[in-house]
Amino acid sequence: MAEGASAPDRYDVIVIGAGPAGLTAGMYCARQGLTAAVVGGEVGGQAGWAGKIENYLGWQAITGPELVRAFREHVAHFGVDCIEGQLVNAMMPADDDGFDLYTREGTALSARAVIIATGKAPNRLSVPGETELIGKGVSYCATCDAAFFDGSDVAVVGPGESAADAALTLARIGARPTVLSASALKVPDTLLDALAAEDAVTLRPGVKVVRIEGQDAVTGLIVRDIATREEEMLPVKGVFIETGAIAAADFTAGLVETNERGEIVVDKRCATNTPGVYAAGDVTDGLGKQVIIAAGEGARAAVAAGQDLKRR
Repeated sequence: MAEGASAPDRYDVIVIGAGPAGLTAGMYCARQGLTAAVVGGEVGGQAGWAGKIENYLGWQAITGPELVRAFREHVAHFGVDCIEGQLVNAMMPADDDGFDLYTREGTALSARAVIIATGKAPNRLSVPGETELIGKGVSYCATCDAAFFDGSDVAVVGPGESAADAALTLARIGARPTVLSASALKVPDTLLDALAAEDAVTLRPGVKVVRIEGQDAVTGLIVRDIATREEEMLPVKGVFIETGAIAAADFTAGLVETNERGEIVVDKRCATNTPGVYAAGDVTDGLGKQVIIAAGEGARAAVAAGQDLKRR
């Protein structure tokens, strides 16, 4: 918010979430002459965790923090109110049209339309070394980061299809993935056949990750055999955690339709089943959880919201 300016009693659009989808949505709202605010806990979201990004058009290689800094400066240029460090925990229809929102920190906001762009929170292993080495070998997205590990030994941790898909992605770019799971992989036979056909893939059921090793980069991880309780060191340069993710939209309390994974169902305009509510990025049921896709969906949601508000 500009110095000396005050927030309007009601925004045209409030964007919930300050990642690539939310920031892009805020910018596109402002470009249409709409009053807009972006509300989020951490500007940049998971994009800020990335050690290097090579698949965002315009930059052949850029770190996550650098890209987020460019996002922040670009959005600020358009005068979008950015309410940082606050998480929306309640949203409901207003008595006089529009929506009322409340943050965990006690802020009340009102808007004619809402764009939900809260992303997905990856399930973590919660083991020593995990948080410290995010972006330094620890990854939650094989599609994003596999290319950095060509020729390297890596670990994939997870019990299901996302772990199998990650292992195949890594093997096909030249990495040597070992898939670690507490029990046998629960995947279709076609995926098991595909894994068996990849000489670079090793399956290690019956183990649990105890600790991720490394200082400035991952150097290995300690795993424990569930049956024997024996521990061993696996020398790897990357750890891909594929244990699922939680769509961060619990605050909607049934206001929008979600699928079995908790993702918000949207149409081709990024509109939900509730008029005036849109969603963009990883929180939706759209294909591809990528920075560039999230940004594109944020733009689409903002354009749709602007068109609809003009018709009211």
